[in-house]
Amino acid sequence: MRSLLWLLPALILGLALFGGQAASDNSTSPAPAWAPPAFSDIEAELAGLEFDAFIETSYRLHRLRFPQSITHLGLADAFGARNDRLDDYSSEYVAETHRIERFILDRLRAFDRDALSKEQRLTYDVAEWIWDDTVRGQAFADLDYLVTHFYITSRDWAVYDLLVKVHPLGNIADAEDYVARLAEIGRQFDQLIEGMDARADRGIVAPRVVLNQAISSISGLVNAPALYHPFYARLRDRLPGIPGVTSDRHNELLAEAETHLEETVLPAYRKLYNKLIALREIAPDTLGYGDQPNGDAYYDYALRHQNQTELTATEIHEIGLQQVARLQEEIGAAAAALGYDEGTPIPAIYRRVSREGGSFSGAAIVAEYERLLADARERASDVFERFPSIPVEIIGDDFGGYYRPAPTDGSRPAQFVAPNSGSQPRYPMPTLTYHETIPGHHMQIATAGELGLPLLRTTAELLGYVEGWALYSERLAWELGWYADDPYGDLGRLSDEMMRATRLVVDTGIHVMGWSFDEAVDYFVENTGRPRAFAQGQILRYAVWPGQSTSYMIGFLAMLDLRERVRDALGEEFDLAAYHTMILENGSLPLAVLEQIVDRFIEEATGD
Repeated sequence: MRSLLWLLPALILGLALFGGQAASDNSTSPAPAWAPPAFSDIEAELAGLEFDAFIETSYRLHRLRFPQSITHLGLADAFGARNDRLDDYSSEYVAETHRIERFILDRLRAFDRDALSKEQRLTYDVAEWIWDDTVRGQAFADLDYLVTHFYITSRDWAVYDLLVKVHPLGNIADAEDYVARLAEIGRQFDQLIEGMDARADRGIVAPRVVLNQAISSISGLVNAPALYHPFYARLRDRLPGIPGVTSDRHNELLAEAETHLEETVLPAYRKLYNKLIALREIAPDTLGYGDQPNGDAYYDYALRHQNQTELTATEIHEIGLQQVARLQEEIGAAAAALGYDEGTPIPAIYRRVSREGGSFSGAAIVAEYERLLADARERASDVFERFPSIPVEIIGDDFGGYYRPAPTDGSRPAQFVAPNSGSQPRYPMPTLTYHETIPGHHMQIATAGELGLPLLRTTAELLGYVEGWALYSERLAWELGWYADDPYGDLGRLSDEMMRATRLVVDTGIHVMGWSFDEAVDYFVENTGRPRAFAQGQILRYAVWPGQSTSYMIGFLAMLDLRERVRDALGEEFDLAAYHTMILENGSLPLAVLEQIVDRFIEEATGD
């Protein structure tokens, strides 16, 4: 699932604005009407705060440094801001943000943890891990590639997603903010280009195969006429439904958008496109960060950051090999139960499963996902003590396959964005549903947003926990018998679990062990049975998002281990629903902190 944007609870502290109203120039749409807090603002506002207020206020002030995330989370009104700014990627702004992060960590560590309440100590432990990890990451802040082919990590795609799918357009202010953001794209893209140039001067350039795909992916946005550009089209299509927009204001906003597209947006995309073309000439043919300056240390950090464990690359690689071997046997056994010949290669198994397991097209795809979700919601009631009140809806999209949390302003429900292009084989659909909705991401993320916890504990992107829970949910569905009458769906589950095991091997393979692109793709295809084109896309994803793909299996194994630890300690008194409550009732956690919670749960339950 897409990292980066989590559900927050509605409880927000009162906020102050930073900066005054900016004057417009020859436009009735306002320029950005606020400014993110500077270091001096944050230093002053945090002075003298008690622990709880410090945790909330420091989080809020830091998050205000990233205006795009404020929109994703639906927090603009609560934070006293507008949805009219884009993130700032200038070196000066990044340096000030780093100074703020170090200050917050130092200020946090000044509190006496032993003097805090039990719940406060838990918050302290989570916050200390997150801020410490954030500061550790500063040493590698200039090693990411900024712009690539991959929609989740590429900064240009972040703007596209923001404006085409996320930015609210429910009132006139929203529309004005949208137009104001169009005017900011030139500034932001110039900063991206400056950042890529600075990285290139130090020998840090994305792999050539990645840049080839990045160039292809933005070519349509470079050449689109202003009136046919997706940014213009969304505003044009939504304006008629916005209350209070007069005919004159409607025309003014569209005219301003067209001007910004012609004078700012399209030139910015052309400059970015040309920069990618130039960088391709000096790009490396190798994939891994091991060949980049300081790349080995960066990858070590990335593994710790993504998994929240101290496992080394070598250890993760070995775990992957062990899990792949286990799943090879399980897939073979499941295929044999369907009458397939013993020893049939995994790619051949899944070619047959894809044909024999049925398929859906058009509206029937979303209808089947909706049926699976309704069934999961009913069945899960046996092993969960509470369900989130926030609904989740299924939205079909050509590039689906991820969960989008509901914003805290209640403007829409949570969404499972499901793939619905062409004809979809059915066999992977149950597992994808359980992973993204119930009992997976929606159950965990939406529940966290309703617990009344500090914001930091409900929004932290701790993927060992978050993705580990979602993969655990896939296994849980099998354990509960949800696949009993669906052998093809069960082979889909095994394929997905195998993909997560394979990721441990190929991610560490390309970044530490010097695996080539073809070597990684071959291993992936051989063990998952996925099409080669899909495997190629996966390997390129791992190349630009180091370590992230390992979080699923590492977190999943931790969840299983912790469950067995509780089961062994409690024996016949073990209650699966109570275990799930204990795992979910504390928000997103570093795995080391989750382990402490489990140990405390056992002590309280056994009296030891």
